[in-house]
This record gives sequence, C-alpha cells and structure tokens, in this order.
Amino acid sequence: MAKKSNNTRTLVIVLIVLLGIFFLLQIRTNKKESTLKRDLVSIDTANVTSIYLYPQTEKGKELAFAKTDKGWRIKEGKKEAPVERATIRNILASTLHIRPKQLAAVGESSWKKYDVTDSLATRLKIMEGSKKTLDLYIGKFSVSRGTQNSYPNYGGGVSGVSYVRSAGGKAVYAVDGFLSMTYNQGFNAWRNHNFMVLHKDDIDKITFTYPADTGFVAVKDSTSHWSLGSEPADSAKIAGYLSKLLYRRYSNFVDDYVPPEQSDYQIMIEGKNRTPLVIKAFRNDKYHFVMHSSQNPETYFADKDSTVFKMLFIPKNKLSGKKTCIYLNKN
Repeated sequence: MAKKSNNTRTLVIVLIVLLGIFFLLQIRTNKKESTLKRDLVSIDTANVTSIYLYPQTEKGKELAFAKTDKGWRIKEGKKEAPVERATIRNILASTLHIRPKQLAAVGESSWKKYDVTDSLATRLKIMEGSKKTLDLYIGKFSVSRGTQNSYPNYGGGVSGVSYVRSAGGKAVYAVDGFLSMTYNQGFNAWRNHNFMVLHKDDIDKITFTYPADTGFVAVKDSTSHWSLGSEPADSAKIAGYLSKLLYRRYSNFVDDYVPPEQSDYQIMIEGKNRTPLVIKAFRNDKYHFVMHSSQNPETYFADKDSTVFKMLFIPKNKLSGKKTCIYLNKN
C-alpha cells in the first residue's frame, strides 16, 4: 500500500514538473510572439514632413527629403532637386509594409552578420514635424526560389527576406522583401525623372521652331485631322510621332548648367484645358545637346548621342512625306 502511495506521489511530482515546463515554454513562446507582433513601423503618412536616408551606395551620406509648399524635395550637400509625389508615396508604402516575420538574432554580436551595423546598413529615419517616428537600420537580404510568396517574373519564382533592427534596439528581425534594393539608392535615383507626360487626345497644336526659318506648325482641326500649314499631314506619321510624346523619362542629369537666353531648337505643344508644354534643345560642346522640358523646369538632361533630339525635333517631311530638312547650325 505504501509502495502504491509512493508511486502516486512520484507521478504527481512528475506531472507538476511537466506542467511547469509547459507553462514556462508557453510564457517564452508568448513573449517571442509578442516580440514578433510588435510594430517596427508606426507612422502617420499624412503627417510625415521629412525623410532621411543614409544609403550605402552614397557611403552613408545623408539624403534629406523635405515636404515644402511646392512639393517634396531632396537634398544632398549643396545639391537639391524636386521629387515626384509618387516616389514619396512608394517610400512610405514600402515602409508601412515592414513587419517582422521572425526574430533572427538578439545581441550586438550578430549585427555584422546581418549588415545592420552603423557602417554596413542603410539607415532610414522618418520625422513627423519635430517628432522622430522611425529610425531603422536596413541590412542584407537573402533570396529564396520556388516559394508561394514570390516574384513570378523570375524563373521558378523568387522571394526575399531582409534583416532590420531599430535604432537603440539589439534585436535583428527578418522581414519580407528586398529592402536594400528599395532604399539603398543614390541622389539621382530619387529625383524627378519626368521629361514629359501627355495625353494624345489633348494635343491640338505643335509648333516646331528651328534655325533659319525651317520650322513649321502642325494643327489638328475639329474633325481630328492634322495639317501642316496648307497641306494635310500623313495620319499614320502623325500618330507615330504623337506616341513618342506621351511619356518620356530620362536620367542623364546635367547639374549646375546655366542655359543661354535663347535655345537652338524649340517645340511648343498646345491643347485644350492644358498649359502649353515647351521642349528646348541647347547645343553644347560637352553634352552635344542639353534638353529641357517646362514640365520639369529645374532639371536639364544630357543627350550625348542626340537620340532624344532626333526623336523629337523632326523635319516636316517626317509628317508630310515631302523632303525638307532641319538646318543644323554647326557653330
């Protein structure tokens, strides 16, 4: 009888120990889950007034984005340029999607492994007025193939996991995506690349101003037929040319360029319910042509091989079929 009682007591003790281990594991699991559920990003995009990036492509130099009365602008040292609203929306949208999926490591000893040290990471800071609402170190990423959460354009499907840590924190978290590809970019990658954005149906008149009075005017009438002065334009050629005007972006920026008062070539594009768009081409010894659009007035683009110039500044015969040529001033 005593032996049976001892066995029962032993079983009870074992059960208590097992229950203790179970609850301890539950506490640790819940603590880990709560850590993973903790938001790394808590920002109000409507109240964001400035963004600071320290990309590794710029060796950690500060890129400062600021919200102004005239829109968003980016500054690096003495250089400053406008930024498209869509670019800022994309930055903030990407930031909001940064959510921990796994606790990768705890402790400063692991930072170098995941490139989240001060010298290896791309740092992202977001301000809402004078309040800093995000300070994040973005490190390396790894690539997986053939997973459900993938990018189908790559063979077999590709998904990415990036590693981040909060400033002042020691934990390293794994998050979905290729974050360094998004944020680790230099000054020119963020500025406004638009040269012209138009809608074909809104274009009614195009005035080509060339040297030696070789320019001409193309006009669309109420029946949507185009003419070149007193002669009709070739509809197929007009359609082909208009398609080249609708959406153009360039990245060969020319900074510190001071244009002469008069451009060498000019195109004015007019239409209903829109401000005329003026495209100018300046001859230049270094860049061959420097191009400018009134839709991006602070920016000049280099056209070293004349590709943009030849596409836009066409002779009259390219629209009518008759042989004419643009007078090219070689001086």
